[in-house]
Amino acid sequence: MKNDPLDWNGDHIHTNFKDMYTSLRSSGYFIEVLSSPFTCFDASQYGALLLVDSEDEFFPEEVEKLKNDVNKQGLSLVVFGEWYDVEVMKKIKFFDDNTHQWWTPDTGGANVPALNDLLAPWGIAFSNEVLEGEFALADHLVTYSSGTAIAKFPEKGLLVTRELQDQASEVVDGKVGVVYNVPILGLYQTEGQEGGRVAVYGDSNCLDSAHMTRDCFWLLKALLDYATKSEPIASIKFGDKIRTTPIPLPTRMAGSRLNQYSRVLDNKDASKFRPLLPCPQLNWSKPRPLNTTVTRNMFRPKSMLSSEDTEQHGALLPHINADGSDQHPTLLSHLQGADWTSNWLMVVVCVVLIFLASKWCRKGRRKTTKTKKALVLKYPVV
Repeated sequence: MKNDPLDWNGDHIHTNFKDMYTSLRSSGYFIEVLSSPFTCFDASQYGALLLVDSEDEFFPEEVEKLKNDVNKQGLSLVVFGEWYDVEVMKKIKFFDDNTHQWWTPDTGGANVPALNDLLAPWGIAFSNEVLEGEFALADHLVTYSSGTAIAKFPEKGLLVTRELQDQASEVVDGKVGVVYNVPILGLYQTEGQEGGRVAVYGDSNCLDSAHMTRDCFWLLKALLDYATKSEPIASIKFGDKIRTTPIPLPTRMAGSRLNQYSRVLDNKDASKFRPLLPCPQLNWSKPRPLNTTVTRNMFRPKSMLSSEDTEQHGALLPHINADGSDQHPTLLSHLQGADWTSNWLMVVVCVVLIFLASKWCRKGRRKTTKTKKALVLKYPVV
């Protein structure tokens, strides 16, 4: 929050989440980026839905679809949240010299109110706190940077709490406070035999290469193993309880211009939703074979043929019909006749050349004088 308030890296697996993507791919996970609403994917074809630093709203149809997918289709949900505090958002506004306007964030690190609406069917919600600190978790040192806390969680779920610093009070009032027993990690197994699992964590900066101090890829893999394979995370000690004191939930900031950039909210009225986006349709092209004369034995390896095999197999034919018959049955005989004619012609030419060469040599010997012979003997070629 302090180092990069503009957050202009795009939050994509090809930019600031590239290292996270590479780590998951090296562990054997296959990842798809969902560029359409939740109503467009078949939950039976996937193991888990991963939401990291989500900033847009969700259609009501998406919330209902995801609830059915998790409770009845066995889809698991893994959510990495972020901070959201209206007072902090107003405090960190700044005057832009280029546009000569005051810039105020339209949302926090993540759109926590929208995430709470998405997690409401399971009784899970994030708070409006902004927390930071370092702690040990499963033999790893974890950096919690501008994260949030879990405000509501099911009684049958598993929680992990830690002691953190109140970053919101430091930004707004200039005071450093300490918050004890902060729920940061939660696991929940939904009811029913076909139900999936829900895992939530309050900070995503450890997955963001632009803000990362220490990565938590190991934690992401552990949560995905739990979500997709129901493997318990033995290295993490669960069993902590939610705080008994009521924790305020975040509310959407009045006057926010998020609807002007959102794909869900109406551009003119932020209280209304746009029509649900249609699902993309794939139009498969028809196959068009390029060669309709391919025979069954065309791609078989050819054996080396001798002169005797040539007559037997009829090799060197330019084309063979689909039934194996020869399209030019007399072509081989013409080629063989042409070869014999050229051979005889070469023999005749060679005989003529030999005859002329021998005749020229005899004529030269008769004209050679004794003086020339003596010179040749006097100055032999070395």
